[in-house]
Amino acid sequence: MKRSLALILIYGACTITSAGQQAETAATKVSHIATALNHLTVLEFQEPVTLAAAGSADFQIERQDNKVFLKPLKSGASTDLFVWTASRRFSYELEPAGEVKDMNFAIDNPVTTAKPAVDPPVQMEQIADMLLTRAFLGMEPVEHSAIAVLKDQVGLRIEQVLRTKNTLYIQYALDNQGKAPYHIGAPAVYRQQVIASQISLPALEHHQLDPQTIRRLGDTKAIPWPIAHAESKPQDVLPGESARGVVTIRQDVESPVVLEIVFDVDVRATLVL
Repeated sequence: MKRSLALILIYGACTITSAGQQAETAATKVSHIATALNHLTVLEFQEPVTLAAAGSADFQIERQDNKVFLKPLKSGASTDLFVWTASRRFSYELEPAGEVKDMNFAIDNPVTTAKPAVDPPVQMEQIADMLLTRAFLGMEPVEHSAIAVLKDQVGLRIEQVLRTKNTLYIQYALDNQGKAPYHIGAPAVYRQQVIASQISLPALEHHQLDPQTIRRLGDTKAIPWPIAHAESKPQDVLPGESARGVVTIRQDVESPVVLEIVFDVDVRATLVL
């Protein structure tokens, strides 16, 4: 599950840095690229692009065949960019968005006969390891000590969350204190829009709420949030055992927000982010 999470972020967000040591000639040359808001800069290579990775989500990075398309999403942002082809790595520094007259509209990169310094499988492993490290560092713990698992029931605890620019990853744990195996089905996620409440939501951020606190929220309106991906291990939880899983939601989450994860009528959890 960790490796699949890494691959999702590699191809979806493209917000990682260099993975490992490359040939000295490629590593020491950094090309500066001038950009402008609402304008594309095109990098064109003499061979297909295998991977493009930037150090910030403030730039939209897309690749197709032998081209890489760059577009700044906000002013004042800069970052580094790495592009891999079959034969070498290219290094760039993306400058903050400036005047259109000063930007680079298209950059052609010369062909090279140099052999790759790192085998592609090894390179991908290095990138995945780097991304996993960043993912662990970005994890936000959720306080769930007030949640008790009752006898003969299945308990759901929210342990950690990871937020990127437009994706929320929720890590949960299921404890089966019942007498029969519990099959983990597809969950549903709802945003609970609080209509009127006497308690402060910011004070509850990164907390899983117990039933008493949920009642104190007052009237709420449930808004379904589509789930992009859900994965658990194992799929069937035997009595006395537990399982962990991850729910992925493609939403731009702004705190504070109240979310409810529902597996069935008796297995659900409410948290504030």
